[in-house]
Amino acid sequence: MRNPIGKAALVAVGATAAVALATAPALAAPTTWTVGPSSPETFSALSTNTVLDLNGIPLTCPAATAGGNLFSATGNPAHVGDIASAAFGSEADPCTSPVGPVEPVADTSPAWQLQATDYDAATGTTTGYLTGINASLTVLTCTFDVTGEVNATYTNSTGVLTVSNADRLLTVVNASAGCAGIAQDGDHPTFNGDYTVVTPAGGTAHPTLVGTE
Repeated sequence: MRNPIGKAALVAVGATAAVALATAPALAAPTTWTVGPSSPETFSALSTNTVLDLNGIPLTCPAATAGGNLFSATGNPAHVGDIASAAFGSEADPCTSPVGPVEPVADTSPAWQLQATDYDAATGTTTGYLTGINASLTVLTCTFDVTGEVNATYTNSTGVLTVSNADRLLTVVNASAGCAGIAQDGDHPTFNGDYTVVTPAGGTAHPTLVGTE
């Protein structure tokens, strides 16, 4: 015996699903990326809260700087910027850790690349990642390199580039014999920081990055 109530319910569910699919926003990654106010453009950036956490040891830098170039691009991911210089700490504001002073030296040859993947038009926020990261660090008698990539999020209204590596890997390589208890090859430190970006380099305006299909 047929069940007209059950059949009607199935029809109703199917109709509801069809309406939901028809009204749901289409998800498409941008393929055109426009840098403003002009492209290409130089930039500089400053952070006061960068922290590399390695095996529970926070390596903190009260001042970190970066500089390079931004440019419009197409594709996804799209290469929209190069970090051609980076520094962590200074003589006046050195990097520190619970076990002693930290001396990081960034290697930006080749340049670290900013890749864009998603854009939220409602908030003016681009998400992507930085790749090609390479830096050497010295802590007491320990020296090691950190290589890899980190997540990056840039918000047009604030000019803040936030970096982290929640789902991307930085890896310790070339750890010296003096690194026992601090670092060893294959370790994966976390890195977090907020950089305020201005353009042109040394300027006062915040660049914009907009993604469209």
